[in-house]
Amino acid sequence: MRIFITGGTGLVGSAALKALLDHGHDVTALARSEEKAEQLSQMGATPMRGDLTDPTKWIPAALEHEGIIHAAATFESNMGDTDIAMVNNLVEHASNLPADTKINLIYTGGCWLYPEAPVIPITERHVLDPLPAFEWMLDSIEHLHACSNFNLTVIHPGIVVAKDRGLICGLVEQIRQSGQMTIVGSLDTHYPLVHADDLGDLYRRAIQAGQSGLLLNASGFKSASLEEIAKTVAEQTGLAYKVAVQPLENAIEQYGDWAAGLGRSQRMEADRAKDTLNWEPAFDSVEKMVADCL
Repeated sequence: MRIFITGGTGLVGSAALKALLDHGHDVTALARSEEKAEQLSQMGATPMRGDLTDPTKWIPAALEHEGIIHAAATFESNMGDTDIAMVNNLVEHASNLPADTKINLIYTGGCWLYPEAPVIPITERHVLDPLPAFEWMLDSIEHLHACSNFNLTVIHPGIVVAKDRGLICGLVEQIRQSGQMTIVGSLDTHYPLVHADDLGDLYRRAIQAGQSGLLLNASGFKSASLEEIAKTVAEQTGLAYKVAVQPLENAIEQYGDWAAGLGRSQRMEADRAKDTLNWEPAFDSVEKMVADCL
């Protein structure tokens, strides 16, 4: 398939890009700078210069592809307005395509669109209760769903980790450098974790399937508490378990309103992805995820 992707150098997008290329797909990736274009080219994609904030320059070309994966966000104060404007432009251009044109489209949501759920695991049937910083995603999803030219799949990843970046990698680096790990909020907070490699495989399966109206949660296992994660990091690095807890309010002040999600305790199931697309996460435990970061 010929597939267009945004966020191709990000944690989620780069994993999806790799999975697609590994399975022989032809991938074009949006690049906001020459540096990103060179990076994407080295990864094996065809870079297309453009920016999320100016979608009119690249959306017509994106719609010439068989599939589109949206895995980018600015994480700036205007990220909601930027995303909604991009989606509006995408739908406007897609609506002018022939009625029989169908493009497989994946939109990236996230577990923070769901409410706190520290006991009963979240499924796709749960009522949404988005973090205020991401409430705009519901408008984007609704607008895309209404466009008949898209076979829309929405994927809600858990907290994404990877070999070289993300929560666990950061904790490993902290304990090795300073002998202490910093946890935001509370050690009792539960996170549904998903490894980027597994998530990339799910994106690949979903874009190939092209099912319309499909909603998928993505987590390698239901959850792990921050205490369990930190203790596993200490055990596998062979270093003493020592943590400092940063108040959630401080994290919000430092990173922005979106950081409130770091305090949202959740468990989440991904049975639908497994049953519908035969998805089998390789990283299905905290131990495996930590071992990958060592």
